[in-house]
Amino acid sequence: MSKVKDYSGMTKDKLMTYTFVALVVIAVITTILWWGVTAVDAMTGEQVGWQYGYAVIGNCLIAVAIAVGLDALLYKVASDSPLNTMSAAVFGLIVSLSYTVGLPIMNTGTILPLVAPDSLLYVALITLVGLVLFKKIQGIGGRKYVNPVAAAKLLVFAVVGIFTMLIPIDHLNDPNALGVPSLAGPIGYDIINGNGLSGWGFYLAGCFGNPTITVPTTPTQSDIFNLLIINKFHSWVGGASSLAVIIVGIALFVLARRYIKWRITGAYFVSVILMSVILNYVYPGGDLLLRLGFELFIGSSIFLAFFMATDPATTPITYTGQIIFGVGLGVLSVLIQTYMGFFGGSILALVIMNLASPVLDRVGKLKPTTESKEPKLPKAKSFAPEKVKTYDCIRCGACMRVCCHKLSPILIKQALDKMDVEKLSKLNADYCTGCGHCSFVCPSRIDLMGSVLRAKAMLRKR
Repeated sequence: MSKVKDYSGMTKDKLMTYTFVALVVIAVITTILWWGVTAVDAMTGEQVGWQYGYAVIGNCLIAVAIAVGLDALLYKVASDSPLNTMSAAVFGLIVSLSYTVGLPIMNTGTILPLVAPDSLLYVALITLVGLVLFKKIQGIGGRKYVNPVAAAKLLVFAVVGIFTMLIPIDHLNDPNALGVPSLAGPIGYDIINGNGLSGWGFYLAGCFGNPTITVPTTPTQSDIFNLLIINKFHSWVGGASSLAVIIVGIALFVLARRYIKWRITGAYFVSVILMSVILNYVYPGGDLLLRLGFELFIGSSIFLAFFMATDPATTPITYTGQIIFGVGLGVLSVLIQTYMGFFGGSILALVIMNLASPVLDRVGKLKPTTESKEPKLPKAKSFAPEKVKTYDCIRCGACMRVCCHKLSPILIKQALDKMDVEKLSKLNADYCTGCGHCSFVCPSRIDLMGSVLRAKAMLRKR
């Protein structure tokens, strides 16, 4: 580097700001699409709770306010709790956007807590539990093992006993209803057509359609895919418009491509497509596009793939590990939804794969070499010393891709912190020639080069 304080322009705060803006855009789009629509009780015809637009705004404001406020409070009262305002704001938005709002029209009862203002309490509770238990306390040990939002959601739902909202049968409380068709079989559009195919299309139209409009008995393919891709009136707030999530998500990936694990998202979609094709072959006679549309564009699937599955702190650090992670996430999500009848399959699968990340970190590490190869670096930006903020590692893995000798600088630093000489030797820390590329690209501004050089000196004194 030409100057001591020359770094890549990307910082942790900037990465969080980009993500926050992307999430705000999605929240605004959902609010506009849902504005003026209110849940309707199918039995009485009466409106239930707040209109959807107000619910989206309320959920977002409460979650962000609680997350940022708690982060600031813990920073004041706990000496080892860093101030991460933008990270906390992103966390709050993800909680609110991964929450389900609105009742499907065919439901004859009030499913709490899906409608505001009752839903606000659960959004607040998940934010509180997630930030304190799964972001702060979990991070004390130096590593977060599970996605904070997914883990907090599962824990809160389990403790308060509302897991039934994730079970399909709870979406149809009418004893005279046909019930929710199973994915473990051929699926079609009609309620029950001449071929005996389950009416999955009819179910989706009733579940995701505008609650003020009567569900068509025979929805067309166009009806279903308009709902799945353009605007769903039920399910995760952040996944209301799959098209919006895809556009905003790809834009974010392009802006921060070195630091966001987009390979997980790609591998997830590919595996979901393959699983859908396999299931359509196992259960012949069904509509492949309908199965694909549901598995890919249901709100939880599309939003999780872009904004939760890519969480750097709880996912593998190597490229190969990320691809395996994405494949596992896709396969588990489809299997859980198909054979367990659990529509929370994606978040359960995410937590399971998070727990596998420490093992996947060992897969695909580059083989260190004494030969030096100059990588392509991002554009440099000069920072005044007093403006250089240091944070804990976010596990983006950028340092591992720019090392001239294909070392793993962050792993070497962690081994040095533990004075693990044997591991330092295995990581070939003595190959370092001090190019400084690792420190240059680090968004957390960790002195990786200094750590690796100290590790090299330690090995030479043996």
